[in-house]
Amino acid sequence: MKSSNKFDSSKFIEIFLNNKAIFILILMVLIAQPITRGMFFSYANFSSVARQISTSLMIALGYTVLLGTGSMDLSSGNMVSLLGIVFALCTLRTPLIFAVIITIVCGCMCGFLNGYIAMKFRLAPFILTLATGQIYNGLASLICGGTTVAGLSSNVKFIGQGLIFGVIPISILFALAVALVISILVGRTKYGRHVLATGGNKDAARVSGINTFFIKVSGFVALGLCCALGAIVLTGRVGMAVPSAGDLFTLDSIAAVAIGGTPMHGGKAKVGGTIVGCIIIGIISNILNLCGVSVFLQWIAKGVIIVVAILLDSGSETFFKEQQRKASAV
Repeated sequence: MKSSNKFDSSKFIEIFLNNKAIFILILMVLIAQPITRGMFFSYANFSSVARQISTSLMIALGYTVLLGTGSMDLSSGNMVSLLGIVFALCTLRTPLIFAVIITIVCGCMCGFLNGYIAMKFRLAPFILTLATGQIYNGLASLICGGTTVAGLSSNVKFIGQGLIFGVIPISILFALAVALVISILVGRTKYGRHVLATGGNKDAARVSGINTFFIKVSGFVALGLCCALGAIVLTGRVGMAVPSAGDLFTLDSIAAVAIGGTPMHGGKAKVGGTIVGCIIIGIISNILNLCGVSVFLQWIAKGVIIVVAILLDSGSETFFKEQQRKASAV
């Protein structure tokens, strides 16, 4: 009987650790309505949350690929600020489609530079991207003179503010479309298998014939591309471009990916978990805003969330390794 109880306990822990983001989301939804005194469950509030998480979701999807390769980039927020300025200035001088293409190319170039320099010279991406982030931050202020770029067209604003059928924010549909593409890319293609193999064991992947240099750099490019898309949506939502617009997105995006179950050390990439993680972060910010909590306390809350997510991730790895050890011993 004791053995049966231990089995049931282990099974429950396994189910929780594999689906912790879903459990956390359910908990947040259950407590949201009473905490916000009935303001949470409304279409206007849900629409607001959907718009707010669109940019962080796109960036988080880029992180899902990058972390899958076993790398890290801390310049994403600065990239978003720079790319938002680039996009806004281009829309004032060129047709919208050209502005979108130019912004995407610039985003890919920023990601490529981060990845190529880190891999070519064997630098720690953590430190390198702190430095390149400062460069992108300086460029953002330099090219716009440190001022806000306003006067954007209604077409630009529609990208971030528009509704489909008068109900669904177009920005969240863009984000979900990106999620679908990355889900297929990571889960159903040879490239995706190489990403996870490289993140899981770089040396073994190289020996098996995988071009790990290309895979690692491509992860940075994927993040740069997603930052560009996020910057386009953010600029449209705000209706202007600000040199510091992306400052907080790095924290939110990494938190969402960590909560979603993609480990920091690579080898796994859970796109569905990232979506749920972004919703959780969005709901937490929304609840705190509706309750009138200081933005400074919100930063503390998000920092604590990341720490808890990392602890859960570490605990998950330890638990599953122990389970495998017990199974092999039997």
